[in-house]
Amino acid sequence: MLKIMSKFYGQLAYQPAMAIQNSLVNSAKQKGEFHLMLLEHPDTISMGIRSEISEILTDLEKISELKISIHNSDRGGQTTFHSPGQLVAYPIIDLRKINIKPKDYVSKLQLSIIETLSDVGIKAESKEMPIGVWVNTKKIASIGVRIKQGITSHGIALNINNNLEHFQHIISCGIKDNVQTSIQNEINQIHSIDKVGELFSKNFAKVLGLQQENFKN
Repeated sequence: MLKIMSKFYGQLAYQPAMAIQNSLVNSAKQKGEFHLMLLEHPDTISMGIRSEISEILTDLEKISELKISIHNSDRGGQTTFHSPGQLVAYPIIDLRKINIKPKDYVSKLQLSIIETLSDVGIKAESKEMPIGVWVNTKKIASIGVRIKQGITSHGIALNINNNLEHFQHIISCGIKDNVQTSIQNEINQIHSIDKVGELFSKNFAKVLGLQQENFKN
C-alpha cells in the first residue's frame, strides 16, 4: 500500500504555500512521494484559470484597504475566497500510480469531504455541476485542482468557522447568489482546523486506498 505524508502547516500566505506545493510536486516527480498539505490562508481571493475580474464585486481599492490579497492560480475552476477558519487541503499525488482517472479523483475528493462532515454530524452531498460539496442548497466546500503529467496539486477548501461574509466580495465559483455555510453555522459548534484536518487526512487516505504515514502539526 502506498503511503501519503500529511502535515498541517498552520496559516500560510498564498505565495509561500504555492512555493511549498511546487517543491512537493517536484518531490512527487523525482521520488514518487505522496503528500497532503493542510493549512489556512489569510484573507485571500484566489482566481482559477476560468476566472474573470468581474467576479470580484468589491472595488479593488477597497479590497486593498481590507488587506485582502488577490492571486491568480493555475488550478481549475473560478474565483473563491480563503480566510482563517477555513481548511485548505492540497494533495500532491501521482494518479497513475493508483490507477485513478482525473474525474474519479474529483469524486473521491468530494467523498472525502462528505465523510469528514459526517464525522462531525453533518449530512452533505456532492454535485457534478457545479462541483463542490453542499448541505441542502448551501455550499460548504469548494474544489479546484490541477493535474499535470498525472500529478495533482491544489485541492479543496472546507468552511469550518471562517467569516462567511467575505464571500460577498466575489461571485463564488461562478455561481451568482451562491449561499455559503460552514461547520459552525450548521451545528453551532467550533471545531479546530487541525482536528478537522486530521479527520480529512484520515478519510482521504481511506478513500484513495493509501496508508497515512503521519499527521504532523
